Amino acid sequence: MRKMKRALTAMLGIFTIAIMMLGTPLARAAETPSGTIDNEGNRIVFTSGSLTATFEGMAPRVTFYDHSSMMRDVQQVNFRSLIEFNDSDHNGIFESNEAVARAVLDEGRWTHTGFYSLLAGTGVGINFTQADPMTLEAAKTLAAGSVVLIVKAYNTTHTATVNGQSVTIGTAELKFDVVINNWPFQNTSNMLALQVNLHSSSEHYDLGEDSGTQTVDGSHDEGTPVAEHQYHETSGVEQETRLSTGAITSSSTLGFFRFVNTATVTSPSGTTTSVPVTASFKSEADSDGGEKETFMKLYLAYPYFAPGSTLVHDPSIGLGSGFPTLYLIVAGAAAAGLIAVVVIRRRHPQVQKDSVHN
Repeated sequence: MRKMKRALTAMLGIFTIAIMMLGTPLARAAETPSGTIDNEGNRIVFTSGSLTATFEGMAPRVTFYDHSSMMRDVQQVNFRSLIEFNDSDHNGIFESNEAVARAVLDEGRWTHTGFYSLLAGTGVGINFTQADPMTLEAAKTLAAGSVVLIVKAYNTTHTATVNGQSVTIGTAELKFDVVINNWPFQNTSNMLALQVNLHSSSEHYDLGEDSGTQTVDGSHDEGTPVAEHQYHETSGVEQETRLSTGAITSSSTLGFFRFVNTATVTSPSGTTTSVPVTASFKSEADSDGGEKETFMKLYLAYPYFAPGSTLVHDPSIGLGSGFPTLYLIVAGAAAAGLIAVVVIRRRHPQVQKDSVHN
């Protein structure tokens, strides 16, 4: 009897440890990211770790999901527009009633470099470049080649230095360098905003702010009269918005969009300056990619930079660590509980029998 009890206890212990391991992300061996290009179908697929990301129409519109999960919740990030605005209320963030000029990026034509190896074989990159001039308001034109998106993925967890600050890039993550050359500002007091449209399976978004988590219902159109809300940034280097959250039994993937809280401006003479990046957000309908639907819109705002200067900013998209196996923990815990019940029930008659015998 004691041998059977020890054996069952050992089995329960091993099963419990296995369950705990399921909840811990396994370290991935070095794995070179890869990509495929379908020029006829206007489709580029980028795979990095457990992340699969698709660029549709050769434009800066990215659909991504966790290909290692049975529940492939789809997330979308679209670098929609660049908007010049007059910050008339001096709050340092973009509000739609302040817009004075707009370049709709995803409606333009883009070219790409094809995939290439990063320095010392650390990963893979691909560059997207705005191919044609874009007409702006007030007789201004954004020249061809003014906007470049440099996309990078790394073989292993990578640490980069951005404006003297350390940033960690995971394997299930794509890092973007958004490069803006010589924006034709109407005046030196204006600012520039990058509009990023977010879309997820659940339309539920959690913004990490200085006072805690701000939750946004992306399915609710707040309408034109409602002003954009200020994103109260944390003291950290990177600010994060999480996509597709919910009960662990219904969502196996948490995507994220992150941005660094500073950008780099390089003058025509080569002098570099670090500038702050502020943000605002709003849930609103948009004709993004065809039919009008509601998106979570995030606006990253940059201060004025002089003619001939280049601004570079570093957002990223990816998958949160440890989430693809959470729903397995629930099932495993239930199974462990069932084993415990079976053990107890098998022991109970034997206890009674031993008591009578004694």
